[in-house]
Amino acid sequence: MKAVTFAAYGGPEHLQIADAPLPEPGPGQVRIHVAAASLNAFDWHQYRGLPYLVRMGGNWSVKEPRILGADIAGTVDAVGADVTHVAPGDRVLAEISLGGFAEYAIASASQFAPIAPDVPFDAAAAIPMAGLTALQALRDFAKVEPGERVLVWGASGGVGHLAVQIARILGAARVDAVASARNAQMLRDIGADTAFDYASTALPTGPYDVIIDTVSTRGLRHLKPLLSERGRVVTLGGLANGKILGPGRDILGRIIWAKLVGVRHEKMLANINAKDLEWLASRLADGSLTPVIQRTFALEEIADACRVLEDGHVAGKLVLHVS
Repeated sequence: MKAVTFAAYGGPEHLQIADAPLPEPGPGQVRIHVAAASLNAFDWHQYRGLPYLVRMGGNWSVKEPRILGADIAGTVDAVGADVTHVAPGDRVLAEISLGGFAEYAIASASQFAPIAPDVPFDAAAAIPMAGLTALQALRDFAKVEPGERVLVWGASGGVGHLAVQIARILGAARVDAVASARNAQMLRDIGADTAFDYASTALPTGPYDVIIDTVSTRGLRHLKPLLSERGRVVTLGGLANGKILGPGRDILGRIIWAKLVGVRHEKMLANINAKDLEWLASRLADGSLTPVIQRTFALEEIADACRVLEDGHVAGKLVLHVS
């Protein structure tokens, strides 16, 4: 089968389209014939091996070619022992961390969920990692309640634009967004009440019950005046690209600052589980969740796709057409 592989850490130029063995599903696993896959910042951290924290756990060097790709959608091709809830021919989305940018990929039971017949594979592939992050940040960490006011800072990216929509699904009375001015109309189209230009002086004033921050470009002391009396901030990531900690530098700094300035603050990492993937798939099916796809690429254009990804100005998601 064709697959996107890398045999050493480095830039997009190190990625290759190579022949790889057809994977076989083990107990509790399925093999998916991949139709589409989407890119995440997670992917470039993997092939660059940056920050160095990515290389922990025996991954200081690439000892054999690895297949890139986490988010996929396609059709179940084969099932392993003990798999009874899906069958060959079923349509699914999945989040598998590595191995997705290939004609066939393996997913465990906790990593995939069925999708409806009329949900496009492109849309399904755009959802898993970013959708899990946005959903769990709002529901489990921020604990958004119906009628609350939500601000999404860094709202035009993969996680942010889904967080705008999921906040509305969870019952937020008002959802505002901060992003680049060029993405303001897109954000209004998907449900933001007001889209603020991060480069403008006309920034939000609040009060907000929840701030979801995907970029950490403003310190907590700047966000505190925007919060209501019971307001809280959930930090999902940062733009810092240091070789040691990467975005973790921003997150660690916020943990300290939260105590110093007295802000209710949570950091989070998404948990992959089938139940939440099923929730996302159901919202795709009923039309309440619609991922924005900025551009699609053929599998052979993976290097170009990764260069666009690394540029850092993607509105929504980038999708690969695999097979």
